[in-house]
Amino acid sequence: MAENKHPFVDEAARKSSTIVTKNSLAIPEDREKYKLSDRAWNWEKIVDLFFPQEQSPRRNKYAKIFLRELKQEGEIDSEKLNSFDEWGHEKGKSNLKNHILPKLRRLGIIQYEYLEYRDRSEGKQGRQKVIKPARSFTSMLDAIANGWAAFESAAYE
Repeated sequence: MAENKHPFVDEAARKSSTIVTKNSLAIPEDREKYKLSDRAWNWEKIVDLFFPQEQSPRRNKYAKIFLRELKQEGEIDSEKLNSFDEWGHEKGKSNLKNHILPKLRRLGIIQYEYLEYRDRSEGKQGRQKVIKPARSFTSMLDAIANGWAAFESAAYE
């Protein structure tokens, strides 16, 4: 029986009523919202591709809150991240830390940097996580677009 399982089938996702997009993007069907003629989409439309409003409204909301704050601040350290619930929103910190940030990191939207520190008064040392916007997502999209443009031009020759 185990040999017949498809490697991409997520059994937990099949039992739930929503589509789990842990490792994928949701291709939009809303032609009015995602106009093909638009030269650039705003960042909130792009977040809707990662966390579709229809499938995961809370993750969509928390991702937009987090990215809005990251855009304003430029970087978010672990201390500020741990106070996510105090940003004036309901309990979303665990959703943010366990689902949203890992996916944004896998997609290359954000990157983690770790700063070493040592508390001289207590002799403790550790690392502080700092989250910053990453440039790898842009590079990946450029590579995808260029690869597809080459495919199209070869197909029309």
